[in-house]
Amino acid sequence: MKSVCLCRWLYATILLLSSSGMIVKGQEVYSQIVGAIAIDSPAESDIIVSFPFKQSAEFRGTIESVSDDGTVHLVVATDSLISAAFDANGSVPTHYVVIETGTQMGTHVGIGLNTGSQISLIDGNSAGLQNGDEIAVYPHWTLGSAFPNGVANHEETEPGLRKVEVIVPEGVSPEGNMIPEGVFYFYDGAWRGVGAGLDTNLDSEVLEPNRAFVIRNNDTAAKKALVYGEVIDAPIAISVSESDVFTADNFVGLNRPLGIAVKDLGLTIGGVFEETTDPGNKKDRLLVYSSGAGKNKHLTPAGTYYYFNGAWRELATGDATDKGADVIDPGMGVAIRKFKVDSNPQNSNWVNEWVLPTTPPL
Repeated sequence: MKSVCLCRWLYATILLLSSSGMIVKGQEVYSQIVGAIAIDSPAESDIIVSFPFKQSAEFRGTIESVSDDGTVHLVVATDSLISAAFDANGSVPTHYVVIETGTQMGTHVGIGLNTGSQISLIDGNSAGLQNGDEIAVYPHWTLGSAFPNGVANHEETEPGLRKVEVIVPEGVSPEGNMIPEGVFYFYDGAWRGVGAGLDTNLDSEVLEPNRAFVIRNNDTAAKKALVYGEVIDAPIAISVSESDVFTADNFVGLNRPLGIAVKDLGLTIGGVFEETTDPGNKKDRLLVYSSGAGKNKHLTPAGTYYYFNGAWRELATGDATDKGADVIDPGMGVAIRKFKVDSNPQNSNWVNEWVLPTTPPL
């Protein structure tokens, strides 16, 4: 049988560089590992991506106390922060906290404001947070920080005939749909948005962590873009939603610098992914997309996986073939398709745990 075609749009060689720089925050020293990956975007194609790296952490420390007055406040070491350094831009967070240990391990939460020793969150909850839980603060990727000169340094000359677009979909859409939240392009030295006007600078438009987006190359020539950042080998928690109205496609991705086998994603732990018990009535699915030419790839996934009888299966190869060893490449955007429930839809956290290998990949 023909195996499912997984993405091959990333260089096989990952540059994992032991950084000479050190982060010194709250009397802690943290040595960064940074990486870089080239994204290939074929001519006349959509590539569904998610950043495999984070920007460098701007703070690392531990929680000294937690309070919740409708807003969650995290107290850290006195004067370990620069006041207002992480403040939101209006209602849009510029930074987010990652809870790195404890019961909320891997959770990402936007920051509203901060003082010299307190971080106030925009959302999230205090349940389970404890003194001593380790946290890190990261700036959000934005269009301007991710692609300061446009994707693959491409700048439009005719905004009405765009050659390269970044399409940010809603995080959750009905099955088979990908509803755009925004369509962006680089013109006249800045990022612009469809419907926003040519004089509106959107460099600060946030690309949400662990959310997939689309690079659309309308050109007849292939493009190549370099992405880089801090390698994250801490646990990552990604919110997954279900609906009692429709089967829901959650467009997500992992900040990981190396490929991960389907069986190592951790999707089946904690009730996040509903196992198929009747092959004739398949439940939740994992959708992987092609890296080749062609647009609107969300309509025709290259691979559709489900969990049945203790192993990962794929629609094209059937219920008896274990496909858990299939690898999802770094930076690959995927969708988790949650089967429609009869009532009381829930959000759940998919926690992916991964450790950077000590031996480089072949």
